[in-house]
Amino acid sequence: MPVVPVQTSVEPSAQYLALYRATLQEAAGGGGVLMSRMIAAARLVLQTSRAESARQLSERESDLCTAYPKALLEAFSNPEMTGEAAALFNLDLQFDQLELMGEDEVMTNGLIARTRQTVTLAAEASLAELNALICRTLGLNTVRPESNPLRPQVYVNALNAVIEQSQVSASTRLDWLGAMGVTLGQELRALYASLSNRLKTQGVVGTGYAVRKTPHGKRVGGATAPDGGNVGVVRAASGPVREKDEALLTLDKLRRLLMGELNPPTAAARVKVFAQQFAREFENGVAPTTEPESDFPATLPAAFEALTEMKQVERVVQNLELRRGLAPAKIVADDASVDAVRQALRRNASGVAQALSLEVVILMVENMAHDPRLLEPVQRLLGKLEPALLRLALVDARFFTNKQHPARALLQEITERSLAYASEQTSGFAEFMQLLEQATAALTSAVIESDEPFAQVLMPLREAWAQAEKPKERDRKDAVEVLRHAEARNLLAETIAREIDASPNTSRVSAVVMDFLCGPWSQVVAQARIADGSGSAVATRYQALISALLWSVHPDLAHKNTAKLTRLVPLLLSTLREGLESIGYPATKTSAFFESLMGLQQMAFRSAKNATEASASAPAVPATRSTLHRVESADPWVAPEEAKTSGLLELPGLAESPDVPVDDLPLGAWVELEVDKQWVRTQLIWASPHGSLFMFASVLGATQSMTRRSRDKLVAAGKLRVVSDRPFVEGALDAVAQIAMKNSVDSTL
Repeated sequence: MPVVPVQTSVEPSAQYLALYRATLQEAAGGGGVLMSRMIAAARLVLQTSRAESARQLSERESDLCTAYPKALLEAFSNPEMTGEAAALFNLDLQFDQLELMGEDEVMTNGLIARTRQTVTLAAEASLAELNALICRTLGLNTVRPESNPLRPQVYVNALNAVIEQSQVSASTRLDWLGAMGVTLGQELRALYASLSNRLKTQGVVGTGYAVRKTPHGKRVGGATAPDGGNVGVVRAASGPVREKDEALLTLDKLRRLLMGELNPPTAAARVKVFAQQFAREFENGVAPTTEPESDFPATLPAAFEALTEMKQVERVVQNLELRRGLAPAKIVADDASVDAVRQALRRNASGVAQALSLEVVILMVENMAHDPRLLEPVQRLLGKLEPALLRLALVDARFFTNKQHPARALLQEITERSLAYASEQTSGFAEFMQLLEQATAALTSAVIESDEPFAQVLMPLREAWAQAEKPKERDRKDAVEVLRHAEARNLLAETIAREIDASPNTSRVSAVVMDFLCGPWSQVVAQARIADGSGSAVATRYQALISALLWSVHPDLAHKNTAKLTRLVPLLLSTLREGLESIGYPATKTSAFFESLMGLQQMAFRSAKNATEASASAPAVPATRSTLHRVESADPWVAPEEAKTSGLLELPGLAESPDVPVDDLPLGAWVELEVDKQWVRTQLIWASPHGSLFMFASVLGATQSMTRRSRDKLVAAGKLRVVSDRPFVEGALDAVAQIAMKNSVDSTL
């Protein structure tokens, strides 16, 4: 649930807004010339090695030059769309996306990410000054680079969009985009400098850059550290690796190696056989007619797709032939370290798919076992499980693609449940670890030929945890039912309040009465309709009270018929008391309203003149609007008994939060919550259907519920911080995919 910072800004002047719009128009208008220059440079690059791509580029030059200014103007004018497009091409590629992406999509994403980085590096010197000037024209007091619609990634995304519309093959599109990237960066550097000079001559002084604290870690899978920083582990080689590194292979080099083109002549025969096996099993996509030589079916596993462009892949493949030539390693009792198991299994890998699958598991476990959100004993346990997971990867590729796989489910249960404990001293942690260690001990020596050993460990663990949850289950169900009912009543009460607000003759009615009718009494009517039916006698009686109460306090109506008012008041009071008791409305608040109501009705017994004077002294105000606003802002009213049952969190003394948008948490997310000056680790176990109420539970069984407004106030006050909002296994595998993407980008810079 990351908090979106509120922009520190002032209203930009009309002059600055005019300059801002003029700058965007000028930049977009120059798109045709910019495209022409990129095409001219690209033709020079392509005409020697990609003659057909160069020819098609020349044929479509006019269309591209016409389309690019329009695409830029649309991107500049729609920052929301720009943000969405940018999100499609970044380093936060998710592992599960790879299974759904074709080879063209993977290559396109990699090329776009690489092009964006190339362009940004080329233009960054002049971009910094333009960012400061653009932010000033927008009225921002500190530089926010993402607020500049002229940033390089916008140009790259617009370029890709125009190229995609050209109706040429995927390979040709990639040729064009790659050849245009370098020129785009150089052109933007000059353009940014020109636009900056133009703005400065118009008297614009750049906004200053804010000094920000260094984050505590990197973001992986959407996780946020308890102290507000992002955490996660992406374990990759330190420092950028360049093309000159002989231990680095791109996908193209990998294919050439398997075909024997990169091997020394003395090894040509052996490599040719290996390459034929690879082509038969993976490239043709057709099951071999004979028994396959590897343990996988003749399809490309997700693990291979995830790692085809990783630096780790190159080292695996370059050493694969060497390992295959060595005698198989046997692990003895005194040589059963995780590293020994890794090396032995690597040597015995029967093909590229198995070798790469091992590397995926190694990287995944390393990411999980070094994640600071996990306590050290949990990290050690995950490390002990690596050998069993490695053996599983050799025989069951479903581990990478099936989220319900017993091994993945086991890892997920271990990591997610361990987050309930903030420290090793937390009550129950020692017992939790003892149960895990006893249950998983068998996996260290088990023969792994399928997922069965993991299923045999997972089932009793789940049964034990379910048994421990049973005493808490009834109370939690009751709390959920209470909150669900409260939200339904509030939604209906909002509709009733709107109807009351639209009633005739409400403009002269006191704010006290309007607040009451649109607040507590709308809850009473809603409760009666839900409990007894909208046409029931009690619901009809409570509905009829609304018009009677409005009449009794109207300064121009009630004083004309005091006899009717005399008969009506006792009935009103008894019905009001009965209705308020039906929702458990506090007696003190009931008494306070009755006192105000009696005072208003006394005015009706006076003369018309006095009544008019009295109403004039207490003019009606549109209080209904504030009441409706409270309903619409997802801050439902919860009866005292409902609050007790659900553990509703009260926030005395906590100031109203500023307008800070807060993203919703997924179910199962872990947070730390400050309650009575104590930090409590708790998990989101339920959210109401309309997102107005939430319930959390701690490992000790205590529950806390809160309204959306309370949640936002806690976040703004720093009293609610997210520990983890994504499953650990998914985050660890996503980190592998992100390494692959980053290494693909770095390899050509």
